[in-house]
Amino acid sequence: MVMTISTAMKGYTDVHYTRPDVARAIINHYQPSGKVLEPFRGSCVFYNELPNGTLWCEIEDGYDFFEFKDKVDWIVTNPTWSNLTEVMEHAFSIADNTVLLIPLSKLYSSPPRLKLVRKVAGIREQLILGSGRDIGFDIGFPMAAIHFQSGYHGSFFNTYMSFEKK
Repeated sequence: MVMTISTAMKGYTDVHYTRPDVARAIINHYQPSGKVLEPFRGSCVFYNELPNGTLWCEIEDGYDFFEFKDKVDWIVTNPTWSNLTEVMEHAFSIADNTVLLIPLSKLYSSPPRLKLVRKVAGIREQLILGSGRDIGFDIGFPMAAIHFQSGYHGSFFNTYMSFEKK
C-alpha cells in the first residue's frame, strides 16, 4: 500500500515559533508564579517573559522534558503538536497549572486528550487568540492558550484576544 501525502502536508512541521508579543500577552494574562517550567524553550520567547528563576527544558540543548520529574506550579509553553497527548500526560503529572498554546482542534479532535482533561486536569480557561495566521503561524486553525488545572472538574470560560498579522 502506498500512502499519498497531500500537497497541503508537504514540508509540514509541528514546530511553530511564537512571536514575542503573543508570548508576552499570554504570560501577562495568566501571570504564572511560584516554580515555573518552560518545557519547550526553543528560541526563548516564552522563557524570556516568564519570572526570573523559571526552569526550562529543550531537547536540542540536551534537556528532554519527558525526563524532567520535579513538581512545578506552572508550565507555560508552545509544545510540539505531533506528540501532544504525551506532552499533556507528562505536564499534568508534574504541574498544578499548565498553559499550552495549541490549535483548538488538537484538543477537541482527540478522545484520549479529552479523557485526560476529564480525569486529570480540567480546563479553567481558553484564551482564544484567533487563527494561527493571526499570531504568525503558517496555519489557519483557531489557536488558544488553554489553562489546565490539576484536579479541576468545573466549568470553564473563553476569553478572546485579537492580534494583528505581522
